[in-house]
Amino acid sequence: MASSESSKTVFLAMSVNFSIGVAKSIIATITMSSAMFSEAVHSFVDTGNQFLLWFGIKQAKKSNPKIYPLGRGREEYFWTLVVAVLIFTIGGLVSLEHGIESLSHPKKLENLSISLTLLIVSIILESYVLKKAISELKRGKAKNKGILKLLKESTDGPLIAIVVEDFAATLGLIFALVGTVLSFITQNSVYDSISAISIGILLMVSGIFLGYEMKHLITGESISNEKLKKIKQLISSNEQVLNLSNLKILPIGSNQYLALINLDYRDSLKDEEIITVNSSLINSIKNSEPSISEIYFNPQ
Repeated sequence: MASSESSKTVFLAMSVNFSIGVAKSIIATITMSSAMFSEAVHSFVDTGNQFLLWFGIKQAKKSNPKIYPLGRGREEYFWTLVVAVLIFTIGGLVSLEHGIESLSHPKKLENLSISLTLLIVSIILESYVLKKAISELKRGKAKNKGILKLLKESTDGPLIAIVVEDFAATLGLIFALVGTVLSFITQNSVYDSISAISIGILLMVSGIFLGYEMKHLITGESISNEKLKKIKQLISSNEQVLNLSNLKILPIGSNQYLALINLDYRDSLKDEEIITVNSSLINSIKNSEPSISEIYFNPQ
């Protein structure tokens, strides 16, 4: 289940994006800038997306053991997948279409100095949110791991979405800044249009990447090989276990896994002793990997 820190990061990103989106809309109207229009769309799409992520976090925390015996943690993945679709369609396609339209029918850009000021402030704010999200992603992880690997290993859908969204937002703002500067210097709106098209493509790629990551989590991608080997070794090292015939570890929510373990115990063990062995293994597994919250044994 998403931590309170992830929820705070989502809310921070939502607040920042809404504020920036309002400012961008006003500036886009004043300057007639396509890149600024694309960025305004980008910010409002991100705001809506982050609301959906926040809603998903709240839904995942609801408990109904009769209907959802393993909890509703995986509901976060559904809402994050919805976010990926919205980034691709509303964010990417609308920005791309507007950029192509402005390239075909160029308009005179005005008051670009205002755009430059807003873009610089927006880059600073989005970079701050991105830094916070990356810090949360790295929490408790090895320092030598890259961001891409951490994203692939994480099971925190909303946090993955925030990192991807804010990386795209920061890079998109840089595209818009470059296009605005070139348009300001040359008084040629083609650079502004190219920026808008680039932002649209960036959002579409971001949506595809996020959707791809959610597909793996929804379909039950296992824990990392490194952790899987560690758990296997821990179970096999127990003297009362003759053979570990099968081990499946599947995500059931943010930082939550389900372990299904097929074991062959020593023939001399009685039922009470098997229960004791299982209890010992559960404690050892949870101490080694706290994210494994549900453990089930199937004797062979």
